[in-house]
Amino acid sequence: MATDLEGITRAPGALPVVGHLLPLIRDPLRFLKTLPSYGDLVQIRLGPQTAVVVCRPELVQEVLLHDRTYDKGGPLIERIGNALGDGLAACPHSAHRRQRRTLQPAFSRACLREYAAIMTQQIDTLAVDWGDGQPIDVAEQMYTFASDTIARTLFTAESAGPAIDTVKECLPGIFRGIYQQAVFPPLLNRLPLPSNVRYERARNRAWAEVSKTISSYRQDDESHGDVLSMLLKTRDDAGNGLGDTEIHAQIMTLLVAGIESTAVALTWALHLLCQHPDVQERLRTETAKVLGTRTATWDDLPQLDLARRVITETLRIYPPGWILTRTTATETRLADALIPAETTLIYSPYLIHHDARFNPRPSDFDPDRWLPEQKHVRGAFIPFGGGARKCIGDNYAMTLATLALATIVAQWRLTSVDDQPPHIEPRMTLTPHGVRVRAECLQTVPD
Repeated sequence: MATDLEGITRAPGALPVVGHLLPLIRDPLRFLKTLPSYGDLVQIRLGPQTAVVVCRPELVQEVLLHDRTYDKGGPLIERIGNALGDGLAACPHSAHRRQRRTLQPAFSRACLREYAAIMTQQIDTLAVDWGDGQPIDVAEQMYTFASDTIARTLFTAESAGPAIDTVKECLPGIFRGIYQQAVFPPLLNRLPLPSNVRYERARNRAWAEVSKTISSYRQDDESHGDVLSMLLKTRDDAGNGLGDTEIHAQIMTLLVAGIESTAVALTWALHLLCQHPDVQERLRTETAKVLGTRTATWDDLPQLDLARRVITETLRIYPPGWILTRTTATETRLADALIPAETTLIYSPYLIHHDARFNPRPSDFDPDRWLPEQKHVRGAFIPFGGGARKCIGDNYAMTLATLALATIVAQWRLTSVDDQPPHIEPRMTLTPHGVRVRAECLQTVPD
């Protein structure tokens, strides 16, 4: 049963049994944006369970920086663990340091430079099927591009092909199911509802194919120069190798989270540039000086400042990980409120990013707010989380998105096809539907 917490305001509108399920399913973004009006900490109901939404950036920072007290947990993290395994995204504090140290070498600056070469190769193939002036389904194109690029970083052996294809196919169902099962009352998740069946089927298919790939790599015992080969060769402080279960969890986490977040960010960035042609032209001026019409590379990154700011502003408006949960490991105080042990806390980058107290003009698309001379409220921009649990792939994602966006704008002029704004489907990311653009080729074709 839900238990009210003393000194923390309850959000209105909770219904018996289901709590705030209806607004969390129908329009969770609007619902979240109403909560700061009730206080810095606000109680909501997830079925029979009480959860506390943290509505100020400094309090969110306290949660993120003290990960021993505010451990990974709560319904969203539990569902992520169920879908992907107890890898870096879902493991408890007790396992995190070891896992982080295991994966960190794969995201060193030297490795990122190598990955950038793969990114450039993939960007070269991104628009080969785009017809001059023909409508393009941006979400579909960016999803395929992100899938192929990230998969080539994780696996290079031909035996990994089926796993890549299967995960790409199953990913929408996995992410939709994670969010739905997190907000549904636990009883509903145990019923054979169509949504539950689809989620279980998608998860099981993806798990099985990734397991086959790990077995195949172990059998050939060769180093393919990719992340999976690195994990298979890794030894912990005691000299022991990683088991298949842990490797599986890390690969699923990197593959699933990397594909979805990168594809969504690029889709929204291209949509925003179509809505703001003045920014698109400014970006084209920058890329013309740096790239001409060639593909962007690692060495170009320092000169692609506006491209990076466009991606940063896109992540502010549409943060991929828009809602996350933690659980208190012990009784603690937050904002002078006593929070019992095993309380679910919710923090939302979307809520913080769209609060005008901390990000002025939050609905405006303004990449210049990220110029070096601009001042920002500490902790008011958290698309990758923070503290020891900050996303390990943040630099990878920013590199890939910046190189891809700069190249697209250098080679194509984009305009929207549809007058209606895209439909946003809140699942584990803010997934856009209906982003179609018309692309005019800017490259000069020699006679």
